[in-house]
Amino acid sequence: MSSDDVYRTLTARQLRAWTEDESRVMRLRTNRDLLPSGHLAARVPVLVEWRSSRLDGEAPFLLLRNVNYGGSPLERTTVLHSVRMPLDGLAHVELTMVPLGPGGGRGPVQHGHLRFVFEAARRPVMLDLDGSPVGADARLDDLVLSWEPWRFRDDRFSFVKALGDDFDLCLRAYAGAQRYLEDVLDGHEWWSYRLRLPGGAEGALELLRVALAMGDGAARHTLARLLDQVPADWLGAAPAGAGVEADGGPGDDWEALRRRIETPGPLAFHGPELAPEELTYQTLVRSCAAMARYTVLLTARRLVDRGLADGVDPAKLPEPALGVTEPWMQAIPKADLRGLFMRAPSALRYIARNPRVLPNLIPGELDAAGLLVRKGRKPWLLKYGAKGLRPYSSQGARRFEP
Repeated sequence: MSSDDVYRTLTARQLRAWTEDESRVMRLRTNRDLLPSGHLAARVPVLVEWRSSRLDGEAPFLLLRNVNYGGSPLERTTVLHSVRMPLDGLAHVELTMVPLGPGGGRGPVQHGHLRFVFEAARRPVMLDLDGSPVGADARLDDLVLSWEPWRFRDDRFSFVKALGDDFDLCLRAYAGAQRYLEDVLDGHEWWSYRLRLPGGAEGALELLRVALAMGDGAARHTLARLLDQVPADWLGAAPAGAGVEADGGPGDDWEALRRRIETPGPLAFHGPELAPEELTYQTLVRSCAAMARYTVLLTARRLVDRGLADGVDPAKLPEPALGVTEPWMQAIPKADLRGLFMRAPSALRYIARNPRVLPNLIPGELDAAGLLVRKGRKPWLLKYGAKGLRPYSSQGARRFEP
């Protein structure tokens, strides 16, 4: 079987039907289903339906697309849902570090994401199950937002390759239990720290809005670029029967997709945006952990600037900033062994000047600024894993207090 037989490319008609119907779900093979650009379709970033969202007034909410829940990591499937997420029901937010290498939670190789936990009475709802006549449970206890590389077909991720700006940066959304299942099956633990943002509930909500505003903006910028690059080649070789219905062909579907991506409707929240040169995943500069750190610090700075500084020492609050990809970083993915040795001093100097790039130092940095909940004299740490605490049970997300 050829590699082309293994992969399936979604048609313009299929993509248009998915974007235009908020009640549809999309079940995808995480390693085989592709967008026409060659990007893995299952890794599509979260998008905010600003037209259908309400940030103010009674019962405010955001409508999110592409939330992962219900797939099987064993058979490499995921299901993408549309979710209505209330903005007045956040219980707390956790910075979760996922150790990936030697040293565990004290080691330098870690994933990082943000976990938003909701009050039981104000939980997000999956639209495809909401109001189900058979009584299906449509509610989610929590939501994980994770900055990740958007990979291509036949493209294995490596930290070395990601030094060269080869991967688009995207914010993915998961039901917490789904993400935890994937991590624990891979043998990974969650080291979770509860955030203590200025303004309490207002600060937690600001963090959620800032993360989604940056993620949605990055996603629309990247998708618009893909729409500009793909149609000519893809439409000329569209799969048989793709979008040939009476109401138009693939070109009409593609233009409808373009309009939906480029004109999302009036933004209900004018949040920060990433610059075009910051839209790639980079192992040292814009890793998952670095982006989680940046989002927290940016939110804290916005809150302090609004006069909300309770519990935070502004003098110890690091300035939120993302670094730039330096020439030596871009050269490493294609370097031979001699080239790697030659660039090792540059890497050591960069890390010495920028210790923030080491994920294991992030919790201590946030704690020094007053941004973590403490138990006694130390940050309150919950270690979730197969041999530790379980974050979920048959009753849903478990609630712990310091």
